[in-house]
Amino acid sequence: MALHIGCIGCGSMGGALMGGLARQGGYHLSGYNRTPERMRPLEELGVRRLHSPSAVAEVADVLLIGVKPRQVLPLLREVRSALRRETLLVSVAAGVSRRRIVQAVDARCPVVRCMPNTPALVGMGVFALCLEDDLLSEEDREVLRQIFARLGTCVELAENEFPAFSALMGAGPAYAFSMMQGLVQAGVTLGFAHREARRMVAALFSGSAMMAEQSDEALQQLRDNVCSPGGLTIAGVNVLDRAGLTGILVDAVAAAHARAREMED
Repeated sequence: MALHIGCIGCGSMGGALMGGLARQGGYHLSGYNRTPERMRPLEELGVRRLHSPSAVAEVADVLLIGVKPRQVLPLLREVRSALRRETLLVSVAAGVSRRRIVQAVDARCPVVRCMPNTPALVGMGVFALCLEDDLLSEEDREVLRQIFARLGTCVELAENEFPAFSALMGAGPAYAFSMMQGLVQAGVTLGFAHREARRMVAALFSGSAMMAEQSDEALQQLRDNVCSPGGLTIAGVNVLDRAGLTGILVDAVAAAHARAREMED
């Protein structure tokens, strides 16, 4: 029998996860969202819309909690009685610890934390999974690994590593988009239309990421491979080095990490 995955809170991230799973196929899927209109695109993909959070909790083998962090604990108290020992409860809410989630559901079922990033919206997310709950069997862990591997890249982390992951990978798209915006602005300065500059820069980042993933060479070497002696690229790279781009990125991640640690309860 196919696994039944339910999601309470099918907004941006919850909806992206369910949409990705629906396109992959192989699961029974159901969901609830406070705004029913947000469910319509998912219904078109085969996700069944249920009338209440508890209705989803009652049928789900794997229950995704996609509501905003401030809504997580009240919601879990609401659906607690519908949870079974076999339910695999997965929260994607930032800053809500597994300890507080376990308390909210009276330890009725295994609790997993998952931290995605926004490229999950296009099926290329990076997911951190905390599989530390002693109630999880190895079979349970493998089920969860397989689910999220279908949606992107998964790493298993201890919960105390989540702030670091959030600072690097959760916030990472913002850093990448900031660099992309700078290059688009440079393109416009050089006379390219904005639309054309954006299209070229997006392709640049996509192709460069693929090279980094497929090559065994160090990133520094990949950079140096583009730089001819006395050429235009090394002239531009020297400006980045004098500005301290690498140090700026490290400082940005460190600042985000400090804030993430403050936010964890």
